Amino acid sequence: MSQLGHRGIRSYVLRQGRMTNGQRRAMDELLVPHGIDDLATMKGAFQVDQPLTLEIGFGMGDSLLEMASALPERNFVGVEVHAPGVGHLLSGIEKADMDNLKVIHGDVTTVLCNAPARTFSEVLIFFPDPWHKKKHHKRRLINSDFVAELLPLMVDQALLHVATDWEPYAETIFETIAGFPEFSRCEPPWRPETKYECRGVRLGHRVTDLCYRRVGFDDGVAD
Repeated sequence: MSQLGHRGIRSYVLRQGRMTNGQRRAMDELLVPHGIDDLATMKGAFQVDQPLTLEIGFGMGDSLLEMASALPERNFVGVEVHAPGVGHLLSGIEKADMDNLKVIHGDVTTVLCNAPARTFSEVLIFFPDPWHKKKHHKRRLINSDFVAELLPLMVDQALLHVATDWEPYAETIFETIAGFPEFSRCEPPWRPETKYECRGVRLGHRVTDLCYRRVGFDDGVAD
């Protein structure tokens, strides 16, 4: 079993933000039809069996909803720990009447513990918390242990697409992934702009997209 859920250091702090009535209703009424409990029970959750994209930490979910709407030939699952964002995305899925997007409300380090090998054809991590202060760098999601845990969950030729508006974090991510010969850097595909990204650009932050293709290697899992 993966050790992701046993790292002991959270990459997030649960915010006590107030939920709107609509978000609360969505959590109560829509999590069953549009959510899944965990990745181990995901089989059969989608009407059509097609390549699966995972987004880790989708925030309010607007860009994930836009991407899933624009790419109906793919299935999407988003993982988010903050309830207001989950409720907001569930409402969006209901309004758009989408069947290729599912939601998991939980901590990704726990969720991935139950993920079957060779599950994802694409993994998206857009604007993870950079934890600016040096004493908090240990909280950063993307580190060598996390990348090593992702590898066996990705199909051959799968994409890992990371975006950040904090240049020192971009440099750390680049150096971290460079240590894995199983990843070959490539051009990033299209993605929607996020609200967080737009705010960062207004503040003068430089956005960096890092994209890698998982090349074939012997991980002991049969194709």
